[in-house]
Amino acid sequence: MGADSRRRAGSRRACVRVRWAAARGERGQSLAELAIILPLILVLVVGVVEVSAAFNAYISVISAARDGARLGSKGSADDGAIQALVVKDLGTLRQSTPLSNVTVTHLTVDSRPAIEVQACYDHKTLLHVPIILPDTFHMCSSTTMPSLQ
Repeated sequence: MGADSRRRAGSRRACVRVRWAAARGERGQSLAELAIILPLILVLVVGVVEVSAAFNAYISVISAARDGARLGSKGSADDGAIQALVVKDLGTLRQSTPLSNVTVTHLTVDSRPAIEVQACYDHKTLLHVPIILPDTFHMCSSTTMPSLQ
Protein backbone atom coordinates (compact mmCIF):
# COMPACT_ATOMS: atom_id res chain seq x y z
CA MET A 1 0.00 0.00 0.00
CA GLY A 2 2.89 2.35 0.68
CA ALA A 3 4.32 2.08 -2.83
CA ASP A 4 0.90 2.60 -4.38
CA SER A 5 0.25 5.83 -2.49
CA ARG A 6 3.71 7.13 -3.40
CA ARG A 7 3.03 6.40 -7.06
CA ARG A 8 -0.25 8.36 -6.89
CA ALA A 9 1.45 11.29 -5.15
CA GLY A 10 4.17 11.32 -7.80
CA SER A 11 1.61 11.34 -10.59
CA ARG A 12 -0.27 14.21 -8.89
CA ARG A 13 2.92 16.26 -8.74
CA ALA A 14 3.61 15.58 -12.40
CA CYS A 15 0.05 16.63 -13.26
CA VAL A 16 0.41 19.85 -11.27
CA ARG A 17 3.70 20.60 -13.05
CA VAL A 18 2.05 20.14 -16.44
CA ARG A 19 -0.90 22.40 -15.48
CA TRP A 20 1.44 25.09 -14.11
CA ALA A 21 3.57 25.00 -17.24
CA ALA A 22 0.45 25.33 -19.42
CA ALA A 23 -0.88 28.21 -17.28
CA ARG A 24 2.46 29.97 -17.49
CA GLY A 25 2.24 29.99 -21.29
CA GLU A 26 -1.37 31.22 -21.27
CA ARG A 27 -0.75 34.35 -19.22
CA GLY A 28 0.27 36.30 -22.30
CA GLN A 29 -2.75 34.99 -24.18
CA SER A 30 -5.15 36.43 -21.61
CA LEU A 31 -3.49 39.83 -21.85
CA ALA A 32 -3.71 39.76 -25.65
CA GLU A 33 -7.42 38.85 -25.48
CA LEU A 34 -8.04 41.73 -23.07
CA ALA A 35 -6.21 44.13 -25.39
CA ILE A 36 -8.49 43.08 -28.26
CA ILE A 37 -11.80 43.11 -26.35
CA LEU A 38 -11.34 46.19 -24.12
CA PRO A 39 -11.63 48.82 -26.92
CA LEU A 40 -14.83 47.16 -28.17
CA ILE A 41 -16.35 47.21 -24.71
CA LEU A 42 -15.39 50.88 -24.25
CA VAL A 43 -16.97 51.81 -27.59
CA LEU A 44 -20.19 50.06 -26.55
CA VAL A 45 -20.27 51.84 -23.18
CA VAL A 46 -19.62 55.25 -24.76
CA GLY A 47 -22.34 54.53 -27.34
CA VAL A 48 -24.88 53.70 -24.65
CA VAL A 49 -24.04 56.89 -22.74
CA GLU A 50 -24.29 59.06 -25.89
CA VAL A 51 -27.61 57.56 -27.00
CA SER A 52 -29.16 57.87 -23.54
CA ALA A 53 -28.08 61.52 -23.21
CA ALA A 54 -29.47 62.34 -26.68
CA PHE A 55 -32.72 60.51 -25.92
CA ASN A 56 -33.10 62.43 -22.66
CA ALA A 57 -32.59 65.72 -24.51
CA TYR A 58 -35.14 64.78 -27.17
CA ILE A 59 -37.76 63.90 -24.53
CA SER A 60 -37.14 67.29 -22.91
CA VAL A 61 -37.64 69.06 -26.27
CA ILE A 62 -40.93 67.21 -26.85
CA SER A 63 -42.14 68.04 -23.35
CA ALA A 64 -41.20 71.73 -23.64
CA ALA A 65 -43.03 72.12 -26.98
CA ARG A 66 -46.09 70.39 -25.53
CA ASP A 67 -46.09 72.63 -22.43
CA GLY A 68 -45.83 75.74 -24.61
CA ALA A 69 -48.72 74.62 -26.83
CA ARG A 70 -50.82 73.79 -23.77
CA LEU A 71 -50.22 77.27 -22.32
CA GLY A 72 -51.03 78.88 -25.67
CA SER A 73 -54.21 76.86 -26.15
CA LYS A 74 -55.63 78.29 -22.92
CA GLY A 75 -55.34 81.77 -24.43
CA SER A 76 -54.00 83.31 -21.24
CA ALA A 77 -50.47 84.02 -22.52
CA ASP A 78 -48.95 85.92 -25.41
CA ASP A 79 -46.26 84.54 -27.73
CA GLY A 80 -43.41 85.97 -25.62
CA ALA A 81 -44.66 84.19 -22.48
CA ILE A 82 -44.98 80.92 -24.41
CA GLN A 83 -41.43 81.24 -25.74
CA ALA A 84 -40.15 82.07 -22.26
CA LEU A 85 -41.85 78.96 -20.82
CA VAL A 86 -40.34 76.71 -23.49
CA VAL A 87 -36.86 78.20 -22.99
CA LYS A 88 -37.25 77.75 -19.23
CA ASP A 89 -38.22 74.09 -19.71
CA LEU A 90 -35.20 73.56 -21.97
CA GLY A 91 -32.99 75.20 -19.33
CA THR A 92 -32.53 71.81 -17.64
CA LEU A 93 -30.38 70.67 -20.57
CA ARG A 94 -26.61 71.24 -20.82
CA GLN A 95 -26.64 73.98 -23.47
CA SER A 96 -28.86 77.03 -23.34
CA THR A 97 -31.55 77.55 -25.97
CA PRO A 98 -32.06 81.01 -27.51
CA LEU A 99 -35.56 82.42 -28.07
CA SER A 100 -34.98 82.17 -31.82
CA ASN A 101 -35.14 78.34 -31.53
CA VAL A 102 -38.78 78.56 -30.36
CA THR A 103 -41.49 79.57 -32.83
CA VAL A 104 -45.16 80.16 -32.07
CA THR A 105 -47.62 80.07 -34.97
CA HIS A 106 -51.34 80.82 -34.86
CA LEU A 107 -53.26 78.84 -37.46
CA THR A 108 -56.63 77.34 -38.27
CA VAL A 109 -57.23 73.59 -38.13
CA ASP A 110 -60.66 72.24 -39.18
CA SER A 111 -62.00 75.82 -39.14
CA ARG A 112 -61.00 76.21 -35.49
CA PRO A 113 -58.21 78.45 -34.21
CA ALA A 114 -55.15 76.55 -33.07
CA ILE A 115 -51.62 77.21 -31.92
CA GLU A 116 -48.44 75.46 -33.02
CA VAL A 117 -45.25 75.60 -30.96
CA GLN A 118 -41.97 74.38 -32.40
CA ALA A 119 -38.93 73.98 -30.15
CA CYS A 120 -35.43 73.16 -31.41
CA TYR A 121 -32.30 72.23 -29.49
CA ASP A 122 -28.72 71.59 -30.58
CA HIS A 123 -27.48 68.65 -28.52
CA LYS A 124 -23.70 68.49 -28.29
CA THR A 125 -22.25 65.03 -27.82
CA LEU A 126 -20.40 64.21 -24.62
CA LEU A 127 -17.34 62.80 -26.38
CA HIS A 128 -16.26 64.17 -29.71
CA VAL A 129 -15.57 61.24 -32.01
CA PRO A 130 -15.46 62.85 -35.47
CA ILE A 131 -15.38 59.63 -37.48
CA ILE A 132 -18.33 57.97 -35.74
CA LEU A 133 -20.58 60.76 -34.40
CA PRO A 134 -21.23 64.36 -35.40
CA ASP A 135 -20.47 67.04 -32.80
CA THR A 136 -24.11 68.17 -32.55
CA PHE A 137 -27.55 66.73 -33.18
CA HIS A 138 -30.27 69.21 -34.19
CA MET A 139 -33.51 68.14 -32.48
CA CYS A 140 -36.90 69.73 -33.14
CA SER A 141 -40.39 69.00 -31.94
CA SER A 142 -43.64 70.61 -33.01
CA THR A 143 -46.97 70.44 -31.17
CA THR A 144 -50.32 71.78 -32.38
CA MET A 145 -53.30 72.23 -30.04
CA PRO A 146 -56.70 73.82 -30.63
CA SER A 147 -57.50 77.03 -28.78
CA LEU A 148 -59.86 76.49 -25.90
CA GLN A 149 -61.45 79.94 -26.05
